[in-house]
Amino acid sequence: MDQAAILRKFVLGVEAMRAGDQRGEDNFGSDFMKLRRLSTKYRTEKIYPTNAGEKEENVKKNRYKDILPFDHSRVKLSLKTSSQDADYVNANFIKGTRKPEAYIATQGPLPNTVIDFWRMNWEYGVKVSSSAPCFLFCAVQKKCERYFPLLGEDPSSFGPFRISCESEQSRPDYFIRTLSVEYQNETRRVTQFHYMNWPDHDVPSSFDSILDMIGMVREQQDHEDVPICVHCSAGCGRTGAICAIDYTWNLLKAGKIPEDFDVFQLIQEMRTQRHSAVQTKEQYELVHRAIAQLFEQQLQLLQSPSDAEIPDGMDEGIPLSCNVLWVTWERRLTRVLPMCTIPVISVLRLLMSLFLLKSCSHELVLQPQSSAAGT
Repeated sequence: MDQAAILRKFVLGVEAMRAGDQRGEDNFGSDFMKLRRLSTKYRTEKIYPTNAGEKEENVKKNRYKDILPFDHSRVKLSLKTSSQDADYVNANFIKGTRKPEAYIATQGPLPNTVIDFWRMNWEYGVKVSSSAPCFLFCAVQKKCERYFPLLGEDPSSFGPFRISCESEQSRPDYFIRTLSVEYQNETRRVTQFHYMNWPDHDVPSSFDSILDMIGMVREQQDHEDVPICVHCSAGCGRTGAICAIDYTWNLLKAGKIPEDFDVFQLIQEMRTQRHSAVQTKEQYELVHRAIAQLFEQQLQLLQSPSDAEIPDGMDEGIPLSCNVLWVTWERRLTRVLPMCTIPVISVLRLLMSLFLLKSCSHELVLQPQSSAAGT
């Protein structure tokens, strides 16, 4: 089965699940309950122990007493900035499509763990951070300590780390910040993608900005040589959703969506690495629907003509070699930039047309020609 057929099969499957839910079948809910039962089994049978997080000296470093890192995949800190530093942080590695430590899934820092958060980012060379936290008081509980200054504010110091905000770009529903991190006379930069409108234990009203943010993340870092740090409040629900969508995005970019691709299996595997990854039924459904939307975008891009056809909008008077080159570039665009927004695609196509115009010395007609005079 080719990639297009696999993508269509998944999209139709999600549509069928949603249609069934509208008839009262609760397909997403029943699937999610299976995931919860498996996670309960992991906990009660100690299949994945959490001994480090249960230690007395580490209990105060956990935001929630029931969200502890599994020992087998937990992030261990060896960078020492003081005699009080230990190796514990409430964080787990989650494997990616190419590397076993592609993501660091972690809780939002507490006042007493901000230094540990920056120790972790520094030790593992994190260059990109994605967050969906609330830095304000939600009800009576603060969900995440702010570990960076805003643009225009004075630099913040956390132990030996000095953090400055060099730039900030506002996008629909999220911010992109460039943070300067100084430690022992060395300066590094971390690009932070901060999603603002994602309620705790709930989902955003639209997936467009989530997909846009993940696309921007991968424009910033298109490899898994160093992990991407992802956090929310507990580091499991929204964090797991972002990791699952990004993981699928990487498979799609490589043209390696397997024929048996299954979100249930993907999240089940993630839950063996980070406790309660994708925490609610609503988040579970969001992952399905966001991936379906991602696949639909890719299917639209894959609808390019065969080499034997004259593409719509191309002049039949243009040499065949130029027409073939156009098609070749169109196909390369679909492989390399599966998440391109329409404006980006338009700009790239304009650049292609200008190149062909110069190379072939013919005028390219970018809009389909009318079939009848006067229309």
